[in-house]
Amino acid sequence: MSDVFFLVLRRLRAPLILLITVFAVATLGLTLIPGVDPNGEPWRMSFFHAFYFVSFMGSTIGFGEIPYAFTDAQRAWVLVCIYISVVSWLYAIGNIIRLLQDPTFQQAIAERSFQRNIGRLEVPFYIICGYGETGMLINRGLSEMGIPTVVIDYNADQTSSIELEDLSFTPIVLTADTTEPNNLLAAGLNHSNCNGVIAVTENDHTNLQIAVACKLLNTRVQVICRSEIQDEAENMASFGTDTIINPYLTFAARLNLLVHNPSLHRIQNWFINQQSAEYLTERALPKGRWVVCGYGRLGKAIQTHLRKDGIELVIVEAEPEARGAPEGTIVGRGTEAKTLHEAGIMDATVVVAATDDDANNLSILITAQQINSNIYTIGRVNKEANQSLFVQAKCDYIMRRSQLVANEVLTTISRPLVSKFIKYSSSLSDEDTNILHDDICELTGNRDPITWRLVLDEQESPAIVRHLANGRTLTISQVSHNDLLENAKCIPLLLLRGGVSHLLPAGKIELQIGDEVLFCLKRYAHNMAQRLADNTELIDSLINKNPHHIPLFRWLSRRKKQQQELS
Repeated sequence: MSDVFFLVLRRLRAPLILLITVFAVATLGLTLIPGVDPNGEPWRMSFFHAFYFVSFMGSTIGFGEIPYAFTDAQRAWVLVCIYISVVSWLYAIGNIIRLLQDPTFQQAIAERSFQRNIGRLEVPFYIICGYGETGMLINRGLSEMGIPTVVIDYNADQTSSIELEDLSFTPIVLTADTTEPNNLLAAGLNHSNCNGVIAVTENDHTNLQIAVACKLLNTRVQVICRSEIQDEAENMASFGTDTIINPYLTFAARLNLLVHNPSLHRIQNWFINQQSAEYLTERALPKGRWVVCGYGRLGKAIQTHLRKDGIELVIVEAEPEARGAPEGTIVGRGTEAKTLHEAGIMDATVVVAATDDDANNLSILITAQQINSNIYTIGRVNKEANQSLFVQAKCDYIMRRSQLVANEVLTTISRPLVSKFIKYSSSLSDEDTNILHDDICELTGNRDPITWRLVLDEQESPAIVRHLANGRTLTISQVSHNDLLENAKCIPLLLLRGGVSHLLPAGKIELQIGDEVLFCLKRYAHNMAQRLADNTELIDSLINKNPHHIPLFRWLSRRKKQQQELS
């Protein structure tokens, strides 16, 4: 607050000095000029009466001569003071208006308000650095989850658009340079309720600077970064960045799954950000010849992940030397039928529009479909607003970079065990994947499942913790396959114990206090499953077969216990 106060004093120094001088001289003159009372006796105004008169005289509202009628000398002095005070007030008001419009003053007020709002945060929150398309989607997702956010972006046009959004939780906004450590500290980096920092600016080096600053200033917070350049990603990892998301490598890995293990692809899509559906495909990708138009970051990622038997990659690139394209690259943009024919589009099974221009990508897809109506189309969306055009163009699989990164971030934050499951599930064999896929379909009736995270601590699962603390046992199968909650049967996907992840844990494993278990179950069964965690009598019924789950028996048992205590 002191910086705003001293800024006001500096900017209004001259008007304030002028007003004080005018008031002092006018007050002094009224006290020195003699007046006459009703009896004709001379009198002089006191300083209090003189200051009172000058104060309402300066407003020019209108006044009377107090406490007695003035003499001509007093009236002459007042007449001079009126014009001087009016000019002084106009000068002061003009300076006040200029101060209110001054960008420096507005920035100081905004920073002060920002710091005050940060200090009022009493629940866990996240700092989002960069409010482009990705930052907007992440902020919207966190708002739907009831998680407050603090947004930092240097672009005032981006941050001002937040006011137009219909959000459950309006973020606290700071328009400033995200790479400045002081701005990160002002945003609450060292706040006790700061859970993490999400760096999703359009510049990879900026994201690196944010990651380095956060890890040096506060090693406790979780840092999630987007990085599309491998060198920058490796640099981030060396500083201990918790999660690094490369949308191109992630998308290429999913394409690889869709070719070689479509069941695992479908399982992962079920669990990634269940609150925001990405435009996904359920159809397995064919092998054969793939025509990839554009050898940028996506084209290179596809080549890295799909160098396997059964797929022939044909690259089309307008600037092959500048992009470092491999030998045999077809020179062209892919928007021309001639270039696509040269790439063998007639015999191709898949065409990928992977350039950084949405108009070119749409042209590639439409031209390829006109030449080969049976071809499978994959399109890269660079600007989120153009996604509907790709849908209209009947693109089979759409890569939405911003949505993909947002989904990964939201999954990491809201369902950390799901992120671990997706990471380790690639080690499953095709046979195990198919079995898991069929089990989930049978459990949910071929509908999309949801996940349930069971945390065995006093806060999340008091009933189970109390049960285990009494020396009793509880296995995973007793939780996932029980007769009492038929509609809440679930499949164990991952067990986290002591920081070690166990994929598809066996049902005979006995649970321990501190464990975290990820289950898969049908929708709308989560509340019933949660009863296992906080209902002591239900746990007793499940393990010891005591009939506490029947209300009448529960009442009789409690009554009997009360009578025994009284006796």
